[in-house]
Amino acid sequence: MSHKSDATLFSAIGDSVAKAKRFHGRQLGEQNTKASLIEPILEALGWDIRDPDEVHREFKPTSKDSPVDYALKIMRKPRLFVEAKGLDENLSDRKWIAQVLGYATVAGVEWCVLSDGDEYRFYNATAALDAEEKLFHRLRLSECTPEDAAKTLKLISRTNMEENILDVLWAAHFVDRRVREALRGMMVDSVDKGLIRLIRRGLPKLSPKEIAESIRRLEIRIEPPPALPDVMYRTGAARVEASKPLATVKPARKSAGSKQSKTRRAAFFNVSLKELIEAEFLTAPLRVFRNYRQQLMEALVNRDGTVTFEGKNYETPSSAAAHARGTITGQPMATNGWDFWLFVDQSGKKKTLDDARQEFIRRNA
Repeated sequence: MSHKSDATLFSAIGDSVAKAKRFHGRQLGEQNTKASLIEPILEALGWDIRDPDEVHREFKPTSKDSPVDYALKIMRKPRLFVEAKGLDENLSDRKWIAQVLGYATVAGVEWCVLSDGDEYRFYNATAALDAEEKLFHRLRLSECTPEDAAKTLKLISRTNMEENILDVLWAAHFVDRRVREALRGMMVDSVDKGLIRLIRRGLPKLSPKEIAESIRRLEIRIEPPPALPDVMYRTGAARVEASKPLATVKPARKSAGSKQSKTRRAAFFNVSLKELIEAEFLTAPLRVFRNYRQQLMEALVNRDGTVTFEGKNYETPSSAAAHARGTITGQPMATNGWDFWLFVDQSGKKKTLDDARQEFIRRNA
């Protein structure tokens, strides 16, 4: 999102927080909550709330299904469901959680949000987990700064839903959680003999019994990163902390592998074509092309970071690629434009836009 878009989102968040505080305890109701608190946020995130092809209210996957409050669509296909409740409703109530997850499961929509206008809960509906474990993140606007709130809310902006940012972060979150559980089993629930042997390699003068007793005394906690926005730039490694002054567990030095992981993770988020152009990783105007089903398609990357295809400007390479494929398939198809579009660099080699993005991240890591 641009600086102008950020300012619009900050303003919408501030207004929503002020209204939530003013109407707290006054039974605002679901319809007023949607109109005064939720819809301004969706609009600030780039969703056209007045276009049913983009924001479909009271959406039903089939005529027999119960409606979900909002279906946010990309290329007329639902990508995110938003279920609203009245301000101050208890969003931890299992019936609300089951309701929104049920809507998404029936429609085959991966992501859904449950909100009362102040609190936002992000769920991955298709994950093969219990309902509580499908919760990806919880955010309460009134408990954080507009800047921090915006970092999280932008995950469901129209642009980022096009680029599948949530899918990338969920994959890291899912792996981190499994690793955290394994570490907890080794160091907290019981002391693993393999771990003792590993520690003893560096501390050969200590007996296995001494090491095991020390681990128990340290009260080691395995915790995820403290804030979701940081996940976009962290390696995702669990933090290991000692709560007693008996010992200090120092963070491990970053290895080449962790740096590469950080590079790959960051490459998926918050890097625009305009940034690559300004940093001279791409030279605009730039011809991009792709042979698709034996047909050559060409587009132009402009100096402002937009992409022109067949005379029409698109904000992202993915939206341009989707429409380009649609000229052959008959309808726009969700496409990762960073991998789709090719260009020829100064050495004459064919590269994808993502190659340039990855190089930008590596140079700035």
